[in-house]
Amino acid sequence: MKLLAITVLLLTVYSLEGAKVRRQAEDTSLQSMFTHYVQAMTDYGKDLVEKAKATELQAQAQAYFEKTQQQLTPLVKKAGADLFAFLTNLMDSPKPEPVTQ
Repeated sequence: MKLLAITVLLLTVYSLEGAKVRRQAEDTSLQSMFTHYVQAMTDYGKDLVEKAKATELQAQAQAYFEKTQQQLTPLVKKAGADLFAFLTNLMDSPKPEPVTQ
């Protein structure tokens, strides 16, 4: 009878130990899945932030380019008009008469 009780007790302990190991394995896989999920979401969030920054930088660069173009366009037109007027004055200026001796 003692042998039967000890056998039942050992089988119960081993089965409980096996269940504990299985539960830990499930917890580990569940934990690793959760960790993997959180890591994937973090990476996705970082990618979105980088894309948003890139878009934001492109918008800022475009605005800067347009502002610069608006400021430089009148200066370039004025410089062109001044150059044209200067060249016109050079062409239209009376030529000195050759000195005759």
